[in-house]
Amino acid sequence: FGDIPEGIAIGAVIMLNAAIGFWMEFQARQSMATLRSMDKITAKVVRNGEEKDRDAEEIVPGDVVLLESGALVPADLRLIEVSELQINESPLTGESVPVEKKTESVPKNAQTGDRKNMAYKGTSVTRGKARGIVIATGMDTEIGNISQLVSSADEDEIPLNRKLSKLSKNLIWLVLILAFGLGVIGYIAEKELYRIIQTSIAWAIAAIPEGLPIVASIALARGMLRLSNHNVIVKRLASVETLGETNTIFTDKTGTLTQNRLTVESLSTGIGQHGRAQWKGEEVTLKEVDRDSQNFKRLFDISVLANDAVYDPKHEENSEGDPLEIGLLKFARAFDPERINQLHQLEFVGEDPFDSESKMMGTVYTDGKKFIISAKGAAESILDICTHKLEKEKVTRLTDGEKEKIAAQSDAMSENGLRTLAFAYRDDAEKPAGIEDHAFLDELVYVGLIGFVDPPGPGIKEAIETFHTAGIEVVMVTGDHPGTALNIARQVSLVAPDEDRVIHGRDLKEDQFKNEEIAATRVFSRVDPSQKLRLIDGFQDQNKIVGMTGDGVNDAPALKKADIGIAMGKRGTQAAREVADMVLRNDAFPSILEAVKEGRIIFSNIRKFIIYQLSYHFSEVLVIAAVMLLLFELALEPLQLLYLNILLDVFPALALGIGRGRAAVLKEPPKDPKVNIITHKNWLAIIVYGIVIAASVSGVYFYGYYRMGLTPDIANNVAFFTLAFAQLFNVLNMRDPDENMFVNQVTRNKWVWGSLALCLGALLAAYWIPLLSGVLSLSPMGFDVWKLVIIGALVPAIVIQGIKQFVKS
Repeated sequence: FGDIPEGIAIGAVIMLNAAIGFWMEFQARQSMATLRSMDKITAKVVRNGEEKDRDAEEIVPGDVVLLESGALVPADLRLIEVSELQINESPLTGESVPVEKKTESVPKNAQTGDRKNMAYKGTSVTRGKARGIVIATGMDTEIGNISQLVSSADEDEIPLNRKLSKLSKNLIWLVLILAFGLGVIGYIAEKELYRIIQTSIAWAIAAIPEGLPIVASIALARGMLRLSNHNVIVKRLASVETLGETNTIFTDKTGTLTQNRLTVESLSTGIGQHGRAQWKGEEVTLKEVDRDSQNFKRLFDISVLANDAVYDPKHEENSEGDPLEIGLLKFARAFDPERINQLHQLEFVGEDPFDSESKMMGTVYTDGKKFIISAKGAAESILDICTHKLEKEKVTRLTDGEKEKIAAQSDAMSENGLRTLAFAYRDDAEKPAGIEDHAFLDELVYVGLIGFVDPPGPGIKEAIETFHTAGIEVVMVTGDHPGTALNIARQVSLVAPDEDRVIHGRDLKEDQFKNEEIAATRVFSRVDPSQKLRLIDGFQDQNKIVGMTGDGVNDAPALKKADIGIAMGKRGTQAAREVADMVLRNDAFPSILEAVKEGRIIFSNIRKFIIYQLSYHFSEVLVIAAVMLLLFELALEPLQLLYLNILLDVFPALALGIGRGRAAVLKEPPKDPKVNIITHKNWLAIIVYGIVIAASVSGVYFYGYYRMGLTPDIANNVAFFTLAFAQLFNVLNMRDPDENMFVNQVTRNKWVWGSLALCLGALLAAYWIPLLSGVLSLSPMGFDVWKLVIIGALVPAIVIQGIKQFVKS
């Protein structure tokens, strides 16, 4: 129809919204490529009696592969020879310490973490040597199975997207119905086609909040920026809001709830005696243990002498050796670094290294006067070679009954989730026999036990208690030992102190994943990747919004399947980080709380600006309808509406969208995922606000037209400015019902006042600048007309605030 400015403006808004929607949602998926990149390794392979380095891609089932310390396992192997072999399987199973391997058969139904005679592709050798036969390569390996799970894991649509999509569709239907109704009325009234189409366009602009996707994206981006200051990187903007609705969080144990390092937690310095080590940073204090006793001093010396690890206190990540031995050195250094230096000055004589058969190790040192034999290992192994005990500063005979008590104490510590070592020694005046053939460990003196734990991380207990207050259940899903998992769960208040319920992966049946018993369980142990996936699916079928934390390759399928996947940034594998929606740069579980808080605030803010926008657009529709039905005049021109919408849809709404919210947001339960983003109560508020604003705007229009004799053009200007100012005041109506009228999160929001000033300046510019006023069809108005505008704009604010005070809604 030749209305070039309107066409250009509307087209520009459409293109702007499309571009923002595309770029905000665009992200590359590289999880499969990341998993495949793990294939690019070489291995020592024996073929036809010849040992040769070969690309892992060339390995086939039946090949014999040689493993040694530091090597990556190139395929799934059945071990046939091992020598002190330990493998780090944490990326695959979540096991917190290297796993000791053997060649003996295991039960057919053993879980992945319990198959001691297997070495799996993608894991690494931390100690020893081995020879194994390739039984699976490529997609047939355990890691290959995980790759298939990642590719098959459905990724549910984000709740916010679902709700905004539903709202948009409802608005589109509303516009179509209005346009059709208007066409019928115009046809019956025999009005000109151009006027009917122009009014339909105006109605479409009035009904659809063009600024909604822009403001929603910017509000989410602002939340993402705030979260980055708390070491939370959000890869998908809408994920922030999703976490705000999350009511269940699946978490691994090792490195997430714990520090992923073994620490001395419990000491037994005699038969039946027990004490605890309490850590505060790098300092440790002992409870119920006399550090001046001979037993403690001997424990100290043996921890240093029977130890092959290298501990770097300044850069702990650079320490080398068995995690248990590193933990012992850290414990010793916390008490007496000078004594450690003295012990290291002793002359080394010989060693009986640890092996899987004896389950112990021993060393011989001399100070020039005597030979000091130190041994540590599994309790049953150490007790077999002990004939005496050190207790109450005396060495006496160790009876069989006392051995049973020590073994029972060790078993009790293990059931409580501790890894235990027993310690023994012997002082000889002469060099002991059997050093060359490792046969000098006999007739030793038992000293005590030490229990190790991977301790909870700082702030974990407080974070989980806050999650519970916020109505969010935390579920531990780990590949670790049931006793270890339950012990940590109790320490961090994930379960009650007397809780003993933990479900082992082997006990999970196919038909159990979606029943109420599973949903009520908070600790799952020895769970494999496919079971994690089915557990999440089961919880989601019970209308849970599930967040999942993880770091290993084994976590990738579950991270993708969860409503929101949260990967660890420091220790997390690239596969986990690629499929996750969020990454914790500091690996700190409490950082998730900040994300939950921000998500809830953003959801509340989005609801506020949608109520603000829809009430405004509803009032526009009502004003156009009222004037059209009575006078068949267009109260607001399409370009005027577009100008108002670009200003009032975006800037005040954006200010509401980036507000900092209420302080008590974590004391409220999560939003019900079934509830629409706009509830029935919200719709009632939108209707009331819209009717009040429309009644005031229509009232001043008709008053000016009939009583003051204004022309249709000036009456149009009155409606334009009255609607604009009324909507600026309407921002202040967006406070929560229980907040003070004058001091609340809206009035404390500096961005609200800035946006109001900006919009007011733009409206006055449209009136005073000739070019703008000409395009918008604005004419000069007298003082009486402006007075009518101000009264018409103030009345809705006064009425709505009165209604809010009266009904508290």
